[in-house]
Amino acid sequence: MSLRRPDGKIDEDLVWSTTGIDVFEPSIPWRTFRWREGQKHYSGLYWSSVMRDHVVYESRLELTRLLYADFDQDVTAVFAQPFLLSTTVDGRRRRHVPDFLVMREKDVPLVVDVKPRHRLTRPKVNFTLGWAREVVLSRGWDFQVWSEPPEAELANLRFLAGYRRGWLFDEGLLAEIRAADLYGATLGEAFQSFPRHPDWRVRAAVLRLLWCQHFATDLSEPLSERHMLRQGPATVVGAGRRDLPRPVEESEDESALDDEQIEQICRITRSGSRGGGHVTGAAVRVGVGTRLKYDGEVVVVEEMFGSAAGNEVLVRDGPGRRFRLSLREVLASGRAQVIATEPGPESDDDRETASVLFALLGEEELAEVRERAAHINEVLTGFRSGSDELAEPGEPRSQYAATVPKLQRYGAKATELGVSVRTIKRWVRAFLTDREAGLVRGGPDRGSGDMGGLGRADVRWVEMALEIMAEHGKDSKPTRGKVIRSVGPRLEARYGEGVVKLPGRATAYRWLEELERRLPTFRLSTKRNRDIATRPAGVYGKLRPTRPGEYLLMDTTRLDVFAMDPITMKWVQAELTVAMDWYDRCVCGIRVTPVSTSSIDVAAVMFQTFRPRPAGKDWPAHAVWPDHGIPRAVFVERKALDPDGEEPEEAEKGGVASPALVPETIVVDHGKPFISEHITSVCQRLGVSVQPARLRTGRDKGPIERFFRTVREGLLESLPGYKGPDLFSRGERPEEQAFFFIHELEAIIREWVARAFTDRRSSDICSELRRLVDYMSVTVAGIRFRYSCG
Repeated sequence: MSLRRPDGKIDEDLVWSTTGIDVFEPSIPWRTFRWREGQKHYSGLYWSSVMRDHVVYESRLELTRLLYADFDQDVTAVFAQPFLLSTTVDGRRRRHVPDFLVMREKDVPLVVDVKPRHRLTRPKVNFTLGWAREVVLSRGWDFQVWSEPPEAELANLRFLAGYRRGWLFDEGLLAEIRAADLYGATLGEAFQSFPRHPDWRVRAAVLRLLWCQHFATDLSEPLSERHMLRQGPATVVGAGRRDLPRPVEESEDESALDDEQIEQICRITRSGSRGGGHVTGAAVRVGVGTRLKYDGEVVVVEEMFGSAAGNEVLVRDGPGRRFRLSLREVLASGRAQVIATEPGPESDDDRETASVLFALLGEEELAEVRERAAHINEVLTGFRSGSDELAEPGEPRSQYAATVPKLQRYGAKATELGVSVRTIKRWVRAFLTDREAGLVRGGPDRGSGDMGGLGRADVRWVEMALEIMAEHGKDSKPTRGKVIRSVGPRLEARYGEGVVKLPGRATAYRWLEELERRLPTFRLSTKRNRDIATRPAGVYGKLRPTRPGEYLLMDTTRLDVFAMDPITMKWVQAELTVAMDWYDRCVCGIRVTPVSTSSIDVAAVMFQTFRPRPAGKDWPAHAVWPDHGIPRAVFVERKALDPDGEEPEEAEKGGVASPALVPETIVVDHGKPFISEHITSVCQRLGVSVQPARLRTGRDKGPIERFFRTVREGLLESLPGYKGPDLFSRGERPEEQAFFFIHELEAIIREWVARAFTDRRSSDICSELRRLVDYMSVTVAGIRFRYSCG
């Protein structure tokens, strides 16, 4: 065992048998959390009420284990990455760093490794956890592998964790609630049992006692006022296991995939369409040799047979055990998933299955589709049924006989139905692609259908063009001509010469204009194109706020307007630092600084979230905040919100400029002011966790990035000294128009946020802006200037 000390020194090769528990107190995590561009996981610092300090985690799954450890009343300490374990296994030196060491009051220490459930059967992971488990158990300690916990239980613990900071609550009220006999009452009844106190304070105190496990309730279902209270401690299921599943050998193709791709493969189907049709193939083969994911383990179908209860399958798991499963259970229970070997449909696919399309049609529409299909069958085969074995009397008619040229048959049918030959061709093409389902909407859409504005473009040409455009994601911007010249040779190499018809030059340029909307390559800057190309298809990020204060977004941006230095009377660059509650997008802190932002400025913005600035004397009623929180929770200083507070001058103002809340986690980028020792120590003292965003992933802080744009477009562009968002948008000498001092610019932004941005009832932000800055006057060097934004 090796430990890392706070001074950086390493105690190597400590003998476990002589290593006491006390040696972990002055140690630090073996490695700090790492960041790299393109990483999927989130690392950060969780403020633990057990440690009363930050504990490192390297993924959101590790964070769930910290939540459960914080909730466990038997836990006395938690150490992240406590030591490096070294031993010899099978003649080779093995090394492993456990994720957590949990100290317990009534039990032996617990070593925890965190791994997603689907990775436990991988041979390499299973082997490493196996020998680490044997070593830990041989020393008399306990071992646990932690995977994904139940969703409802985890959501309840996330909610109750907001009440883990004990110093924020009224001890007198907590003692009063403890003394009351509330066992057997519901949460709703407990909230209303103390009418002498405000409802929001009683609610917070009861939930605090739920976290402390003075009360217990059923956490397997989402909390509601109907939950019954009982005497603690609470019981949670969690996701820890002592034993490991059997390893399952992976194929070479599967072992080369990462976790996200494995999860995608383990779905029953995957998206994919053939030939640009309207519907997607919905069949997944289930037979001998099919691999299934059953209760987290991979099994293989060896035999299929019928029984009195229905069809059944005989499957074999990794250790070679065989057992029967109902085919109905495999396909419909949710316990088993087919590991697809080739692409299939997905639930979020933009194409529907044929059964879904037909289910949406009425009787008249179905009859119309069947009639149209019969006409197409007659054109192609001479028989309305499509087969000479089911020929109707008089079939085939002379104009549709097999000896008649195809174009003449098309013309005869067009004349019969009163449509053009081109329409008949479209119907035939749709029928040959998707059968009757292709005729539901009258054939393939043109201009607004699946092909967008590409009309009748060959799908293979479109896919090849997109493939070439995607290859330039990290390269310099190509021209449209280069892409067009590259498509032809590649299509010949892949499909053969002359198989794919190439469009004319003008048509190819027109199609690339449409593809530019799907995959920007030619028009925007390459940096912007790369950002668009890396956007996820679903919801951005994995952070989902569920209540006010859970996540506080903080960021800094350079303002697109010059300000005046009150000392030198010269123009300066200004930066805006903002704190925004992610749940309701309320701006809780604002600070404008000259030139650059330091950690003290970030700390000042954080302080505003606890202690809001007073509102302006002439602010309208809708711009003044009384309090904040759903539900109303706890505030650091009540006098900041209470009109009867201790400071009469603040009571006269009747409110504050921004909402007040106690943040649980701040979400910041990797700028030095935000990850400095100063900010980390401030968060540690206030009990605030730190969640850095992923590198070069602005969408992890999407709401605050969008706010910066709104400030520029809604306010700054109407102020003197506006310089535009980039160098190419800048006017001539905008610095000479700098008009407002730093503190005046901050006051303007603060009032604009309160009166225009936050007030959703305002339909015209420009009208608020004009009332705010129109004909404003300031004194500069003893001379009064007036500015009109009109």
